[in-house]
Parts: sequence; structure tokens; C-alpha cells
Amino acid sequence: MNLAGSSAPKPVAGRWWLAAQLTVAARMICVVSAILTLILPLPVLYEIVMDQLHTPPVWVFEMTGYAIIMIAFAASGYGLTTGHHFRINLLATKFPKLAVPLSLLSAFFELAFGMILLIAGWNQAYAAYSQDLRSDTLLQIPQCWPELAFPIGGLAIILQSLAHVLVPDRGKVS
Repeated sequence: MNLAGSSAPKPVAGRWWLAAQLTVAARMICVVSAILTLILPLPVLYEIVMDQLHTPPVWVFEMTGYAIIMIAFAASGYGLTTGHHFRINLLATKFPKLAVPLSLLSAFFELAFGMILLIAGWNQAYAAYSQDLRSDTLLQIPQCWPELAFPIGGLAIILQSLAHVLVPDRGKVS
């Protein structure tokens, strides 16, 4: 949310505050992702030790796979927060007066994608719950739990895209 070198009017202070709160909420979802990332090596280490003792656990591979999926989706808002995502700004670079409208357009596309991910993911998780779908492994994990990664990721994207709608990037070139 860089305003340097911008001739566009600055947003109202209330919009800045709300955008900052939305960004904090998106980052809190990412903190959960970071905590999962820090915890993830523990079951892998446990599996290695138990494998050396010739009693490997059956749950580690499946659970770590689900954790990696959850980490990726929960961290999706962080990429939008920091700008560490794929971004094309050729038009904004060539035509600086279009930077804010193009940033707003991008934020609305982010918002639409987040809404689709949230709604479709929630419907998918609910369908798995209502049909009692389970994994085809020894653990038979209810599939509604790993499928919650989609709506959680959608929520993180929605929160950050709303912050971008309220306070669009102004002429930020990456």
C-alpha cells in the first residue's frame, strides 16, 4: 500500500484502518499456517524413528499430506498481503494514470476468486460431511476435514482482497 509518487487522492482514514484490520486477520490465518509448518517435521521424525524400530506408523504420511495442503491454502492470503504472487503490471508501468484503476480491477478479481473458492470449497466440504465420505486408507479420515482447506484459503484471499479494494496499491511496480 505504497503511496509514494502518487497523485491520486488518499483514502479516508477509516478505510486505512479497516484495510489494516483485514490484513491482520489474513495474516492471523497465515500464522496458523506457519505454526503447522513448524510442527510438521515432528510426525515425520517420529515416523523415521519408528521405521528404524521396525514399527512404522500408518497415519504419518496421510496426515502430513493433509497438513501440507492446509498450509498452502491458509498461506494464500499472505502472498497477496506482501505482493509475493504472480503479477503483471505492464499497463500500469506504461500508463501510470491507470495504476489505481488496474489495481482496483485486480482486487475485484482477487475478491471474486476468493468468493468462488470459499463457496465451492464450503459446498464440497459440506457434501463430504453429509455423505460421510472417508479416505480409502487405514485411517479412513472424514474427507470434510482436509477439504476445509479450500474455504479457509478462500477466506484469507477475501480478507486481503477487501483490503486491496479499500486501499489499492498506487503505482507499485514489482
